[in-house]
Amino acid sequence: MKNSPKSTFERLLVLILSLLVCNVIQCTECQVMPSEEGNRYIHSFKLKYLASAVWVIRQYCLNVQEDQASICSSAYFTCSTGTTPHITKFDASNYPITIGAVPSGSQVFEFPELTLFNILIGSVKSQTLNVLNFLKDLPKIQSISIKADTSIKSLPVGFPIGMPLLDTLIIEGTYFQHNFPAFNFVQFVVLSIPVIGTINIDQNTPAHPLLQDLKLRWNIPPIAQTVTFSDAKFPVLRSLTFNVDSSPSGLIIDCGLSIIFKFHLITQDALVSATLANPNYVTSLAVTGYATTFSHPLSAFPRLTELTYSRSVETVFPLTQFPDSLSTVEATNSNFTVFPNIPLKNVNSLKYSNNKFQGGIQWSNFQNANNILLDVRNNAALSTSIPQSFCNNRLYIKGCPLITNVPECFLCYQKNSLYVQTDIVLDAGFKCNITIDTTMIYTVSGRGNITGLNIGYGRDDVVNGRYYLTAITPNKHLSLYDMFIPTGPERNATFSLDKMYPFAYQFNFTILEVGIYLSGGVSYSQVASYATIISFTTTYINNYLPHTVKLNSTIDCINPTVPTLGGVMSCTVYGNLKSNDHLTLTVSNQYYSFNKEFDIPSKYIIQQHIIDEYLYPYDVVLISWDSLINVGSNYLFFGSFGTTTLDTVLVYFNGDPSICTVTVKTSTEVECTQAKYWPGIGLTNITLTVLGFPSAPMMANLTTLESLCTYNGCSGHGTCNINGNCVCDTGYYSDQCSKKYPTFASGEYDKNDRKLISIYGDFGPFEQTIVSITLNSTVCQATYKSQSLINCTLVSEPTDGLALVRLTVDNSTNNGNNWIYFKPSSQSSGSGSDSDGSGGELTCPFNCYGHGQCINGKCKCDTGYSSIDNCLTKTSNHTNTPNTKSPTTSFDIDGIDFQFEMIAIQEIDTDDNIINQVLTNSWSSTILTDNQTQTTTVNYQLNNSDTTTASLVTATISFSQQPRDIQFGNQQLHIDANSIKLSVNISNWTFNTFLTTLRVIFKTTINNDQSIEFDCQDVNIDTLSYDQLSNSIQYLRVVKDNIQFTGRFIDYVLSDGRPTFSRTSIINKTASSDGQSQSTILIGISMPQCQSCSLDPDFTPLLIDKSADSGCDSKSNTWRIVVGVVVGVVGAVAIAAGSIILVKKKRVTKRHNKNMQQKLAKMS
Repeated sequence: MKNSPKSTFERLLVLILSLLVCNVIQCTECQVMPSEEGNRYIHSFKLKYLASAVWVIRQYCLNVQEDQASICSSAYFTCSTGTTPHITKFDASNYPITIGAVPSGSQVFEFPELTLFNILIGSVKSQTLNVLNFLKDLPKIQSISIKADTSIKSLPVGFPIGMPLLDTLIIEGTYFQHNFPAFNFVQFVVLSIPVIGTINIDQNTPAHPLLQDLKLRWNIPPIAQTVTFSDAKFPVLRSLTFNVDSSPSGLIIDCGLSIIFKFHLITQDALVSATLANPNYVTSLAVTGYATTFSHPLSAFPRLTELTYSRSVETVFPLTQFPDSLSTVEATNSNFTVFPNIPLKNVNSLKYSNNKFQGGIQWSNFQNANNILLDVRNNAALSTSIPQSFCNNRLYIKGCPLITNVPECFLCYQKNSLYVQTDIVLDAGFKCNITIDTTMIYTVSGRGNITGLNIGYGRDDVVNGRYYLTAITPNKHLSLYDMFIPTGPERNATFSLDKMYPFAYQFNFTILEVGIYLSGGVSYSQVASYATIISFTTTYINNYLPHTVKLNSTIDCINPTVPTLGGVMSCTVYGNLKSNDHLTLTVSNQYYSFNKEFDIPSKYIIQQHIIDEYLYPYDVVLISWDSLINVGSNYLFFGSFGTTTLDTVLVYFNGDPSICTVTVKTSTEVECTQAKYWPGIGLTNITLTVLGFPSAPMMANLTTLESLCTYNGCSGHGTCNINGNCVCDTGYYSDQCSKKYPTFASGEYDKNDRKLISIYGDFGPFEQTIVSITLNSTVCQATYKSQSLINCTLVSEPTDGLALVRLTVDNSTNNGNNWIYFKPSSQSSGSGSDSDGSGGELTCPFNCYGHGQCINGKCKCDTGYSSIDNCLTKTSNHTNTPNTKSPTTSFDIDGIDFQFEMIAIQEIDTDDNIINQVLTNSWSSTILTDNQTQTTTVNYQLNNSDTTTASLVTATISFSQQPRDIQFGNQQLHIDANSIKLSVNISNWTFNTFLTTLRVIFKTTINNDQSIEFDCQDVNIDTLSYDQLSNSIQYLRVVKDNIQFTGRFIDYVLSDGRPTFSRTSIINKTASSDGQSQSTILIGISMPQCQSCSLDPDFTPLLIDKSADSGCDSKSNTWRIVVGVVVGVVGAVAIAAGSIILVKKKRVTKRHNKNMQQKLAKMS
């Protein structure tokens, strides 16, 4: 396009004006004036901001062309984009200056989008132009920072105007040369101003709710000045700095802020006094000035991180220990004479230059120092030897002529004043002995290590255009960083350890990158044969090196692909993976390894539009199966099974894949058909696999005939077959193997031919094919066999006494213990009954005590007297009271109490070990009275809910004022008047094995030594009397305070209605608590296995009649009461029963009744 005449004229006019200006100021270096296009921008009202930018360029001599393109592309201006660009930031520091035109003095800046105005002045063109006058009506500006602009000498009235967002104002390198009678900067957060004049900050100052950081550079005229800071006026002020150049009349700073983090008071010799209300929060403290006074000792600042305490007139540094938080200490230009003896703790910079230290340094305080700076320059009287242990730190000792003993590590690097400063002159030919452990450097993501001795402090420049060398432990450990992070084979690099020694300290290194870094997630996909392909992104890896991949450190991921930077690496895992696994992927080479954790979810997890992968099968559920399973039963599974074929799916029953064959397979459904028998006992662990990948185990309660049988049980004595029937162990039978054989219920012999034996019990339903019987090792040949009876004939005559029966049926053996008792032929079948004698006369004790006739050594007693005691005792007349709570026999005769109580039933094995026990302490009862026979009967039943057995245990107590004869088994027992008879029956006891039997337990109290006196002789009464052959207890007698209790035990019980031998024996004997005269005994009565067991004792109170006693010097008229206890134990009991005989003396509180006194009178 051709230019118009008008535009040609304008260009000519601009050129002429430019030449005139250059000629006037004689500036040969003047920049080229704007082109015609530039002038159009300058004079255009559409782009006023360009003129404002040109003003800034000219005032501060910036080397920037005065056109839009140059301005926006410069390093100082930031412009917005768009059709109408605007300057948004101006930031210029330490820039090269140029000499240009003088800016216009009447312009107001047009920067509607400017947010930042920041400059460190290099040069100012006009000293008469204050840039603050042009900074107004800038709606978006937030920060103004102008340093070293000496043209600024005042703060414009009303500043800031039209700058609502301005919160930071920093003016430095000049002074506001006027007073501030009112301190009013309420909109600022950060404020730094220099002032020559007075500043009023007191209670009249308006509140500054935003001001956080205040810095005052102050030159005070000779007027006393006080400034006061309070929480009310400065609620968020946390940083306060005073740089006082002069205060001839004194400055008082009263900082009443409750929280202040930074407090700096910097002066040389100005007269300043400062007070802090609360030093507890101060982290940065600076107090300098020879005429400065401060309210708090340094020890009052527990949170210090930075401390400056300089220009002090004190001779001793005013701290004895450093706070744990303190990192830098500067105490310079003071009168300190002693090097502070303070342990270093966490301090990493100590600057003590220009003091007056004398003597040495306590190096023990620096034992753990690493890479700290110790600056003691210009302490001429300081004398010390630097230890070798300090080599891993920086040291400034210039101006310390007395420090001459310095380790080689510092002398090696004295050219580098950043780390070492010293005046020591090296000897001619000095050579630094540098040792490098290895020149092979392995880098991880470009970072490696160099170790050795005297290897320096690293470098602050870029080495060979790519390496950074920094000190981890100076002179011992340097860190190398290669910004290029190269891959490939090892490479050579030659460089110096210190830039100040470019050739002397140069070494050749070999560098190999070995690092690995994986980014992103880990993906996986299933393939055949229980294999999973694992894939991940190798953000950084050196594919020149061979790499291995493992999961959880033990699972090999084989056949890894060659990795590439930013590419995908994959490998294959066989087995071992399943849903819900938490895994660690490890990629490694021979030098380095990298771990990355990941999870395998059990189903889709959608997070931020990313679908996590999963391993199928997942969410597998066994939906249905037959209620009674068998071959041909179907099992249906729902879940996610992928799109694989039928043959990739297997179903496992407790780990066996052959039980169920898969017949249907879709992506969501699998069905299998049972191909083999499965017992279904207990929970079945069912697992489904696809391509070898298992589902979560499913526990199913499958039911078969065998499992039903097992659930119901074979009583622990058999196993179930597949048809659900119990196959019993040897010695057991019935549907549930609950019955045992052979069991021994009773046994007897023919009185006319003792070799003929009959044994009753249960011998099994299997025809008793094999039978073997011995009695005391004598063979008894079977002559008759059935399930309930076996007859046999002994091959020889049995001997008197007990016989151990050993019985074997169908290979199941039972020892019947001593259940058959061969009595001597002279002994009657009934034990302890009265009998007449005939033949020659034999003597009887005291001639039957005068109450009977002695015939052949046996007493025939008068009516009412007992032959059991050789006519010493006779029956008594008294009244019985029944016990309704338990079947306890009880007498109360003139204050003498007698009890006989059953306490327990025990099942015992052949060694008398207790297999089961039932305590008989909870009963229910009913009472019946027969007025015609004057008989009272109490029936009891044991409460099964309070026991561990389902057996039926009953008892009966009866007594009458008339004598009775009672048939028990094959004997008739005579019961005297007022005697108490106890009957106990136990039915349906469930025995644990066919070898166990029962025992009934009784308890009583006996005398340890007892006797009576008759005809001036002590007659000993045995407590227990035993049968000589069976060793079974026959009698129990207790005598105390002229009272005797006698008990008689019959040696048989009824087992399933048949009498069989029963032994009575002492189970336990314990001394009573009342002394040594009595003991408590437990008496046990044994019983064979039986379905119904009965015992039938009776108890009779007897009087001892000593009316025939001739006495010693005079005839005694004493007579005593005897209670005779006759226990007829009849029964085959499958339980251990306890009877308690408790003889207790009661305090006699009443006289004998009238009838008893008449009897006493008669006796006397």
